[in-house]
Amino acid sequence: MKLCAESPPAKLVVFTDEPLPALGVSHLLSASEQFEYIPAEPQIAELLPLIQTVQPDIILVDVTPEMTIALLARIREKAPGARLILWGRSFSDELLTQAQEFGISGVISRTCSKEIFLEKLQRAAAGDNVGEAEAPGRFTKVDLTHRESQLVTLLSQGLKNKEIATCLGITEATVKAYLSRLFQKVGARDRFELALFGLKNTYCGQAWWDGPNGFVMEPEQERAAPLVRSLVLVEPARRQGYPQARLA
Repeated sequence: MKLCAESPPAKLVVFTDEPLPALGVSHLLSASEQFEYIPAEPQIAELLPLIQTVQPDIILVDVTPEMTIALLARIREKAPGARLILWGRSFSDELLTQAQEFGISGVISRTCSKEIFLEKLQRAAAGDNVGEAEAPGRFTKVDLTHRESQLVTLLSQGLKNKEIATCLGITEATVKAYLSRLFQKVGARDRFELALFGLKNTYCGQAWWDGPNGFVMEPEQERAAPLVRSLVLVEPARRQGYPQARLA
């Protein structure tokens, strides 16, 4: 689909928690008849109801510290027909690889010129990919079971084995056994590297689990599954496992 003079303006929702960039985008688009600019409140809790109601053509999402893969999935669920674009200064390989699953249309750098910014939005409005969202050439994706996902999520929060055991209602020995298998499966040298993989794949380092003694999400949010469901390992570490891996 290509834009023409008779095309209605594309509905564009812009989410950022920084007022000045939001004001700049609003000013830039005010002179354009190709876009209907729809600002979003800087709170993520307000974003999902907005896009579900508006059903925008384009969603420009600033990669803030609160941005997670889980949130991208929920945005895609609420507005399946929208072109989803990430906006930021830098993008981790893990984020880009995971985001491909949710059909992002590309990325826009926060440092690009206004001409390039508008040109990329116009391409998105025309149904084209924005580009510049290439995932790394060498990576491995490791799917996690529900229990493994809980372990990685809690480990990424900095919990010790005893605390993890309490959250999951299992023994500390069972936690060590799960971790040992995870080291082999992921190719992590120790708990610290495994936690680092988990942090990279939640992007912002905020991982939540809804266990009875764990870290509870808001009642209206997803409650049945942990955030980290798979790990993308860029230029992955050794795949043979580490018999001497630290479990404690």
